[in-house]
Amino acid sequence: EMMNIISKLKEYDQKEVEICGWVKSNRGSKKFGFLVINDGTFFEPIQVVYDQEMDNFDTVSKLNVGTAVIVNGTVIVTPDA
Repeated sequence: EMMNIISKLKEYDQKEVEICGWVKSNRGSKKFGFLVINDGTFFEPIQVVYDQEMDNFDTVSKLNVGTAVIVNGTVIVTPDA
């Protein structure tokens, strides 16, 4: 799935998706954070932004590298990324 999303970003922009993969990194603060997820189908990972409005924010902010996750969210294409 990630390979399809990354290779066809414009088609997925603003659409709801579900991805499954492993946490490659987790950087966070008290209000928001960034997960880098890869599923092994493509060289490029997907960055997931999470924030304190989420019910499971505390759990997500503590995820370790290598943790398997299922992420549901909206694809937002950003310039140069």
